[in-house]
This record gives sequence, C-alpha cells and structure tokens, in this order.
Amino acid sequence: MAGPLLKEQLVKPRYNWKELTEKLVKELNLTYEPVGVYLIPSVHAERYEQFFRDIPRPKRKLTYCQAIYTVRGPGNYSGLPERPDILLMKAEDFLCSAGAANLGFYDLPEAIKNGERDFLLRRFYSLESSKITRDMIPRLEPGSTSAIVVFKLSKAPVDPHVVLVFGTPAQIMALEGPYVMKEGGRIIADLLGTCGVCAEMTVSPIINRKMNISLLCGGARHHAFKDPTEMGAGIPGYKFPELVQNLLVRQKIPRRQDLPREEWDKFILKE
Repeated sequence: MAGPLLKEQLVKPRYNWKELTEKLVKELNLTYEPVGVYLIPSVHAERYEQFFRDIPRPKRKLTYCQAIYTVRGPGNYSGLPERPDILLMKAEDFLCSAGAANLGFYDLPEAIKNGERDFLLRRFYSLESSKITRDMIPRLEPGSTSAIVVFKLSKAPVDPHVVLVFGTPAQIMALEGPYVMKEGGRIIADLLGTCGVCAEMTVSPIINRKMNISLLCGGARHHAFKDPTEMGAGIPGYKFPELVQNLLVRQKIPRRQDLPREEWDKFILKE
C-alpha cells in the first residue's frame, strides 16, 4: 500500500513565479499582475487539500470571474474584511452554476445543458442552435474537480494549471508572437463571448494545452470586469515560463526600420 505523498511531490512550485510575474508586468506595462489557477482533483482530494487548509475561502457566494477579480484587484467580492491575494473555492462557494459546471465541480443544470435557458433569454433563434452552442463551450468532466485555488501569480503556492493575463488588446497581442516563437504556427482562438473567464480563459487552455484569448463575456463584465478596454489570455501554466523568456528575447530584437542598412545586415549575418 502506497504511503501519503509529500508536499514536494504534489504542490511545491518548481518555478520562481514572483520573478516571472515581475518580468512580464514590466515588459508589457500591465496594470495588474496575472492570476494563477490550480484545480484540486476529486480523486484523492484529501492528499491535496491538506496543503491548502490555511487558505481563506470567501464569506459569501461569488462568481468565478469575481473570485479572479478579487485576488487580482482592485475590487473585493469575497466578503473578507481585506482583499485576499489567494482564495480557495469549493462548489458551494459558487454563485454561477454554469461557471462551476465548466470547471468540473458538477454537471450543468438541465435547463442550461439542453439549451432551453439561453433560448428563452432570446439569445438564439432556435432551441437546436442554442443547444449546439452550449455543447461546444469547453468544460471539464462533471465531478472531476474538488476545489480550486486562485491567486496572484507572484504569491503562487503551487505551479498553476493555467495563468490568466488581463490587459489591453495591444498588451495581449504582444504575447502572441512570443508564444509561437519556438514551434511556429498560429493561435486559433476558441471563443464565443460566453463563459469568457471560466471556459475560454481557464478550461480551454487546460483541455487543449494551448494559449487561448478571450474578449470576456457579458457576465464577467457585469459582475466584475467593468473596464471595456480589457481582454484576456489564458496560458497553460507549464508553458508560461518559456513564454516570458521568449517575450524578453523578442523585445531585444531590433526592428529593421530602427537600424541603418549596414547595421541591419551585420545583425542578420552575425549568426
């Protein structure tokens, strides 16, 4: 019979997230630092939860986007007297059932799953188109998640499964090139404007193992993200350190129009 796993085997961070955060914020001139998200699985949850027992839970129900906004700042929807830099959430802490379902706490309520709710809210011209669209929203297996930990990235108690970066379109655009620098290719966005923070920024990068961008959604903008100039990107946690490094390298590459022809030729030919 296997013994209990050690903290170093489960949750000890392998990267210096404070340093990575500082570099990214400085290079992109971000107003707010990124947010890390760690999902505690339901299988053997007791092995994980013991390491997070001292992390506060919200004092009132809140949506997932409100939890992200709370640890990021500047608002505080947690009900705690001071805005926390880290929160632990269980299923009963969620105000938004669709968000909790997308994150794998439980199955979608039937009225949402079959498309009826969205159809009755006049978002679709038919029940069929409503259901098809709902089926395509990324979500984790029902019951697969026991709890989630959301935190300011610089305060990371664990390597995040996904990193959420919020900024202007120009700032998010600056991540795209560095992301594909190593392997090449293009970023194919998986978005709809529904479940923008939970599904598009969190679940999609986890399932598809690639960066995804989001214009956020009506719910996120109503409940938390009021700034109309903001959008976001979700990056798989294990890809984030390399993304930051690629960003730093890319920023040092001179633009052709900034150099005289002879200097540009020297730069190109020196390799």
